[in-house]
Amino acid sequence: MEQYHGHWWEPDSDVEVPGVFTLDDDGTGKLELVGGFNLAIFEEPSPGVRSYSGAQRRTPILLGRCGNESFTLVNCIPTRSVGFTEPTFQRFHVDQTLTGAWVRSRSENVLRKAYVRLENLTTWARLDAWERTLRYPDDSDQTATLRKVAPQQVNVDGWGYTLSLARGGFYNKETRASTTLIGDVTARIEIVPPSPMSVDEVNGKVQELTDWLTLATGSACGVIALGFEHVEEATHRDPRDPNGEPLHRTIYIESRGRRIYQASPDEPAVRLHDFRFTASDMPFTEVLPKWLALRRKSPSAGNMYFGNFYAPPTYTEIRLFTMAVTAESLHAAIFKNAGAQTTRREVAEARRLVKDILEHSRVRDLILQELKHRPTFQERMTHLAGVPNADAVRLLIPDIQHWATELKKARNGVAHGATDKLTPEVFQIFIQTRDLLSLVYLQLLGFDAETQKRAANDTMQHWIAQKDDDEDV
Repeated sequence: MEQYHGHWWEPDSDVEVPGVFTLDDDGTGKLELVGGFNLAIFEEPSPGVRSYSGAQRRTPILLGRCGNESFTLVNCIPTRSVGFTEPTFQRFHVDQTLTGAWVRSRSENVLRKAYVRLENLTTWARLDAWERTLRYPDDSDQTATLRKVAPQQVNVDGWGYTLSLARGGFYNKETRASTTLIGDVTARIEIVPPSPMSVDEVNGKVQELTDWLTLATGSACGVIALGFEHVEEATHRDPRDPNGEPLHRTIYIESRGRRIYQASPDEPAVRLHDFRFTASDMPFTEVLPKWLALRRKSPSAGNMYFGNFYAPPTYTEIRLFTMAVTAESLHAAIFKNAGAQTTRREVAEARRLVKDILEHSRVRDLILQELKHRPTFQERMTHLAGVPNADAVRLLIPDIQHWATELKKARNGVAHGATDKLTPEVFQIFIQTRDLLSLVYLQLLGFDAETQKRAANDTMQHWIAQKDDDEDV
């Protein structure tokens, strides 16, 4: 926990208020002011008459100065205020903290570059940065090498993404029991926009990257570190040469904030054989453009799907319902009306018959409203299960028709409160649907059959399908 004492103000305001900002280890921020800002919203129901409804205006940004350090507090939510129009005390919850510069709004385009470190990125990259050799049977000599690896850069819609590796070199860790030689290697991604970007834009790009690694690992991916470069540069003069030319330096901004899923950088990484795919299956420069295009083509489905990994676990019925809606949304965004058993001609003929037989009425309108060329939910699910490699899908779902039928029943049961539609298979169906969508993503990214089968067999809960097969014998 860190505490900063200073003065705080709103953008475009000359009113500075003293206070203490507390930044917890998990990124949670809390600002407590001795005094405060007038946040009350008054209405004027008639000329000369003012009334207070109890509403408060938002404080999306607060700026501060603590010694020589500049702070930008993003999305400040007032949680307590003592006093009315002239508070004597105020407390704010802060979602994101930017240290090093003042940013006047979340949409202000003042960032020229971003750096992000993500959980499991170093392992995923499999860059040949280190090597260990042993000699058998004579193991008297053991060597380790840290290599310099060239960065991998790709351009997507004018945005540059660079995967690079930083070598920390070797160092000794001395304890009372032993001496350990350690070599440190860390991967990060640099994001460079075609023109200055905003905080909100960076947050969106980072979410796309965490989703990509979540798909690769089958587990939530947290942000270890996030930093920016400001478009402006700081200037100063060498005190030893006050008449000399001003010196310029880059303004670095560190971003910290509490997220739905917090990174645990000191925990063991996902084991290499537990990845669904790595850079050895498809390099960074090839997989990232494909992933960004796919993620942006179905944003709602992606938000729901990956939110399942980040958010705290809840009731299985709710998780299954969310996954069913995700599957339907993904199919509609990517495959449109594929899988429908009726043709456009058949639907057009049915609509013509309804119009010929029924007079204008509410019933006629309701029937025509439903008579559209689109697949049913079950038809969408059946088609979706046919997208990935069939052998990989079979490891997860031995009977596709049974799964699609039970998924529809469970979805309708949760949506309409029909508990009799819920079966003891509800958890199994949830897992099967979630892992099937992972295979669909892999197929759409262009991973071959062997990669999909390895992912299904080694990293997904195919034991569920195996259990069904054993019961059928």
